[in-house]
Amino acid sequence: MTDGAALMVRIAGDTHRIEMRAVEGGEFDIRGDARARRSGGVVTVDEVRSRIRVTVPVGSDVVVGTVSGRVALSGRFGHVAVVSESGRVEVERAESVDVRTETSRVEVGEVAGVCRIRSTSGRVEVVSCGAADVASTTGRVELRQVDGVVDAHSVSGRIELSLERPHDVRAETLTGRIEVSLPPGTVAFRSDGPTDQRLPPPGAVCTVTARSETGKVVVATR
Repeated sequence: MTDGAALMVRIAGDTHRIEMRAVEGGEFDIRGDARARRSGGVVTVDEVRSRIRVTVPVGSDVVVGTVSGRVALSGRFGHVAVVSESGRVEVERAESVDVRTETSRVEVGEVAGVCRIRSTSGRVEVVSCGAADVASTTGRVELRQVDGVVDAHSVSGRIELSLERPHDVRAETLTGRIEVSLPPGTVAFRSDGPTDQRLPPPGAVCTVTARSETGKVVVATR
């Protein structure tokens, strides 16, 4: 269907499993009961009636909307956006990721740029990314190798952050534990928030604002 050039692929599903694989030099291909239409570099997939398997060229952008089906993306993608009420969302590699879900568990591998995730009760795990903007009401948030500014929020879920290089961090939760791991030798300013009038310590290279009403907060260098 294509000559291997990256595409924009839009998929609208319901409760069916959606599997996508990005292949170097690959062409668009779909297996399963669904309708696929192409207009230039944009492919629209809808009327999904069963589990579908989609192959796209490496670097393709993806937009997926589903009610409760599992969404699994393997290979290297461009910009990925997923909206799902429930199920599971898995992204192996992408330039950027934007996931919005109610109860889905979200597992993300390597993201070169920004990782934005909103979840009500699903667990969120990210192996590595640039800047991170993550919020979960009750689900645990784990960001392992972050190389950018971090904004992480939860009501009762645990937040674990590990930074590859010094960057500003804002992590807030009401009852969950917060753990922030900084690179060796990092001098950070532990701020109490916007009203904090204290001066940063000499040599401070980043600001860490980590607050929990009842949970333990740990900020340490490795």
